[in-house]
Amino acid sequence: MKTTTTLWLCVLGMLSACASVSPVERAAQQEEQNRQRARLLTEELYNLRKLDRVPELFAEDYVDHSQGAPKDVVGPAVVLQQAEATFQTFPDLRFDILHVVADQDLVLVHWKAAGTDPLNLDDAGKPRPLALNGHSLYRMRDGKVVESWDISDRLTPLLQRGYRVVPPQPE
Repeated sequence: MKTTTTLWLCVLGMLSACASVSPVERAAQQEEQNRQRARLLTEELYNLRKLDRVPELFAEDYVDHSQGAPKDVVGPAVVLQQAEATFQTFPDLRFDILHVVADQDLVLVHWKAAGTDPLNLDDAGKPRPLALNGHSLYRMRDGKVVESWDISDRLTPLLQRGYRVVPPQPE
């Protein structure tokens, strides 16, 4: 009887060891969940324009550290403001994800966006194409974005609108 009990305890111990997840595996699973959440955010918020999903995707204490982001607004409200302004200015803008890289609680999304620019009309009065490139870095907690940093190419849209880079004249 003692041998049978010991044998069962050994079998249960081995089974429970197989069922547990190592810290490395747990970290890899969390990174993959964060990666998928960042993809979902880009698709649902920016491509499908599901603004009702913002509270599910951004934490109440969310802060945008991007250049030009409002400093006095935190939480999902800042995301709603920015998204609504973007959609109003560029109604057909669509984002394509080029790369997604995760490291612990950080996720970097390399994206390109394309649409038309209603402020830049061609000779026929039609909006000209607009192309943007950039990166969004998100810090995630419990499946929500708590901080972000957006870096985008600001020169290309100006050049697309007809602005020129003119070097200074030597004196």
